[in-house]
Amino acid sequence: MDFNYFFSFLESYVVRYITYGNLFALIKVVLLFVAARLVIFVGNKIIEKIFAKAETGRLAMDEKLAHTVKVLAKTFLIYGVYFAAALITLEIFQIPIIDVVFLKTLGSRAFKAILIFIAARLVLRFGGLAIDHIFNREDKEGLFLEERRAHTLSVLLRSILMYTVYFIAGLMVLEIFTIPTGSILASAGIAGLAVGFGAQNLVKDIITGFFIIFEDQFSVGEFVSVAEVTGIVDEMGLRTTKVREWTGQLHTIPNGEIGKVTNYNRGKMAALVSIGIAYEADVDWAIEVLRKTSEQAYQDMATIVDVPVVQGVVELADSAVVIRTVAQTVPGEQWAVERELRKLFKQALDANGIEIPYPRRVVITPEETDKPRVGEGG
Repeated sequence: MDFNYFFSFLESYVVRYITYGNLFALIKVVLLFVAARLVIFVGNKIIEKIFAKAETGRLAMDEKLAHTVKVLAKTFLIYGVYFAAALITLEIFQIPIIDVVFLKTLGSRAFKAILIFIAARLVLRFGGLAIDHIFNREDKEGLFLEERRAHTLSVLLRSILMYTVYFIAGLMVLEIFTIPTGSILASAGIAGLAVGFGAQNLVKDIITGFFIIFEDQFSVGEFVSVAEVTGIVDEMGLRTTKVREWTGQLHTIPNGEIGKVTNYNRGKMAALVSIGIAYEADVDWAIEVLRKTSEQAYQDMATIVDVPVVQGVVELADSAVVIRTVAQTVPGEQWAVERELRKLFKQALDANGIEIPYPRRVVITPEETDKPRVGEGG
């Protein structure tokens, strides 16, 4: 390529351009962009100064929120100034190919769209901070949600907020650019209806899971009975819950199938121990022995929250007089307490000579003698 020819052509073009009287226009454009840079520089300084007050405590604003608003303000300043400079440049050169009026209208609409998305980001930021403030408070006093459940709900609410805000912002932008949203909403409604029919079980699982977590029906590590499965909750989510039986089997249960929930870990639990004594035994003495043993068990076992109550005779069985004892225990320890009380009661009754009856079989065999039979002589 002949660079001498290229530079001579460029020189003649510039001279011809200058002779057409556009040198003043070029100077104005250069000054315009210099002024734009100056405006951006000064604007950034002002923004930094304003948001520096948030760090010194003069403005009541969260640190994350202040940073987000500051970044959005700087971005809006840069793009806004350069966009305005570009429009003014087109007017200076009076470019006939591009309709400046159309660009003004388009620019106005684009400016409104940018404002809408900036507002959407601010709503998301404010909403996210509010959700974090509710579910992730450092002061746990009065907070009814545990950490795991709070995290699940905060993530879910953040997702719902994000999709809702962006959907509304998208519709508003379409309206600004005169795009009919009625047909879009109608089509979305029909599509949503079809998807809803196809995924109704999934929707049911998610909604049920949300209310299970929100109402705190059970938590991970608790012993429950759900959907005909009894065991310890191993994992829980919005769609499924995993319950492990005491024998090791892990059941994955869709939340939509969870109806009745029996939780064995909420509040005081009752350990019921029924023990039988022989009809020949002294009932009052047996009750006194069980009462003293219960008091001693309360002193020795931390899992018993109150002195066990010997209720008395509850049944006259075929071979035993049944006496019932009730002990209030910490959640989840009722079965261990029942086992320990049975052992202690057995030892105490044996030590006091009180018989605990059990099924017996007595076999009587005739003695073999050489007695003569009737009618036999000799």
